[in-house]
Amino acid sequence: MPKYKVLITDHISQDGVDILKSDKDIEVDIKAGIKNADLKKIISGYDAIITRSGTTVTPELIEKPGKLKIIGRAGVGLDNVDIEAASMKGIIVMNAPTGNTLAACELTMAMMLSVVRKVPAANQSTKSGAWDRKKFMGIQLYRKTLAVIGLGRIGGNVAKRCKAFDMKVVAYDPYIKRSRAEALGVELCNTLEDALAQADVVTFHTPLTDETKNMITKKHIDKMKDGVVIINCARGGIINELDLVDACKSGKVWGAGLDVFEEEPPVNHPFFDVENIYLTPHIGANTAEGQYGVAVIIAEQVVNALHGRSYKNAVNIPFMKTQLPEEMQKYFELLERMGHLAAQLTKGRPEHIEVQMVGSKFEEDFGERTFDTPFNYQPFTIAGLKGFMEVAVAENVSFINAPYIAKERNIDVIETKSANYSKFNDLVMIKVRTDVEEKTYAGTVFADNTGRLLIYDKYYTDLICDGTFLYFNNLDKPGIIGKVGTILGNHNINIADFELSRNVKDGVAIDAVAFVRVDGKIATAVLDEIRSLDGMLEAKVIYL
Repeated sequence: MPKYKVLITDHISQDGVDILKSDKDIEVDIKAGIKNADLKKIISGYDAIITRSGTTVTPELIEKPGKLKIIGRAGVGLDNVDIEAASMKGIIVMNAPTGNTLAACELTMAMMLSVVRKVPAANQSTKSGAWDRKKFMGIQLYRKTLAVIGLGRIGGNVAKRCKAFDMKVVAYDPYIKRSRAEALGVELCNTLEDALAQADVVTFHTPLTDETKNMITKKHIDKMKDGVVIINCARGGIINELDLVDACKSGKVWGAGLDVFEEEPPVNHPFFDVENIYLTPHIGANTAEGQYGVAVIIAEQVVNALHGRSYKNAVNIPFMKTQLPEEMQKYFELLERMGHLAAQLTKGRPEHIEVQMVGSKFEEDFGERTFDTPFNYQPFTIAGLKGFMEVAVAENVSFINAPYIAKERNIDVIETKSANYSKFNDLVMIKVRTDVEEKTYAGTVFADNTGRLLIYDKYYTDLICDGTFLYFNNLDKPGIIGKVGTILGNHNINIADFELSRNVKDGVAIDAVAFVRVDGKIATAVLDEIRSLDGMLEAKVIYL
């Protein structure tokens, strides 16, 4: 008699279904297209469900999950799964991020060629009975410069193929090591603007985050070459859609190819009336091979997870924190926030991350080292790494996949323990080395269960890592702090807390850093005003 029941709620490749059915311990039910109201009545009777985009997993759906242990998404995106709600119920959520990499890559190439040779318009014109060859004069990719924005799995594969077209390929990705770009034969640019300025063709392969939303607006397009081609098969919202419409109408942009939109499906959009904008209905993953890939990957991982074997691609990990003693949960939370801080304050491309645990509290391991094989890190290392990668990569970073994401980006991760550090006997630390600098962050949990940052590189602090902060580094001379306070006051920004630390060498103060916790947001114009102060070395907003 089967031990486990798996429900498939959307159409997936038969190859994936066959993998599940071939396991004598698994019973498979297929109810493609089932409505949530009906699914809610039966979901508690299954150990796992597998879906694509047709089923929306809401908190209400899994309010009474019964024996449900796994939600598997046969694809990359998890917009239709409430990960937090699943995690609260102890349900593993997993996806198949590599299964359709080549499908998305090849659609990008198809878009690129279609735009430069006006293939869709020529097809439509010819089928209508016209024979207008002059109208469809195109341009070649040969010896043109391609800018790849986001050099991950898909971006890297696009770069390889465009190199075969004898294109020069440059890229912008602040979280990729130079060694990866060099291995691909790609010139890595230090700024987005540098990459855009060189490009005849620009293609985007980034997640949609606060950092990448409206990454490209009119001011960026104006700095591009005349006649640039823009391709976006990544996420809607990366490019300001109305600015792109205007640029295509004016001729600044030769043409654009889009598979993704801010609102899907787009309704009565200005895109529809622009001849040199080519659209497809988010079909990046829609190949037989791609669907085979995601179905096989998710089926294999569900089988492994049900049998207690090692699995990849889980985007959460249930109970990891709650299994720790209450005091150690505070260290876990502190390290995650320190990871956020390190990602925002350490300049350059990360190459090496070390998490060090100091003191007798960490002498013994917490739990068996099996939750994230083959990495086998302690929970505190995972917390710091997840915090760092969450800011650096942002999309779908979790406690379980953070080590894989770091490995994919050639970031060395080291876990160490020691009895003491400097004058401290109880500490957790993150040391980050990039191609530019190396910085150390260290903190501890006080008797009141408050986690505090005690060391920021060469500065000693006493910072509660929670909230929105104005961070600035200035020459240590009179008047600067007062001027910053005045600027914030002039813009009705309330200061909730203030932490200052000085760098003193041979009895002489060299510079200082400040963390100013504020109520509300700090606009770019306010930040620019602070940066313009005489003696100000750096100023930025950080979120913890």
